[in-house]
Amino acid sequence: MDWPLFLLFPGAVLSHPMRLCTSCDEFVGKNCRRNLGSCRPRYPDFACQTKEVYTQHFTGGYSYQYSILGCPKKCVEYVRISRGEKIVFFCCNGSYCNSLNVKEQVPFNLDPLQNLA
Repeated sequence: MDWPLFLLFPGAVLSHPMRLCTSCDEFVGKNCRRNLGSCRPRYPDFACQTKEVYTQHFTGGYSYQYSILGCPKKCVEYVRISRGEKIVFFCCNGSYCNSLNVKEQVPFNLDPLQNLA
């Protein structure tokens, strides 16, 4: 509901037609292998936040480890780099927050029987 309508009807509940944000917690190759996370965006940002964790190799490069999805009231994007690890926090307003474009159009394989093959 928009703010002008809320001011006209103070007892009305604020709602937003936003769908669920989703993410994959762990990729193995190009498959989603663990815990497809989801949450509903909340007021006032109506954005979801994904935390991606990378470990650093001795060569200096980073490799993806896992993601955690959350829907805080305030979403903040930043990168935290510490010894041997890089953590990236970013916000999104749609489905697949640790996104297909980030993971090179990864096909999500959520069937556990296919994961064993």
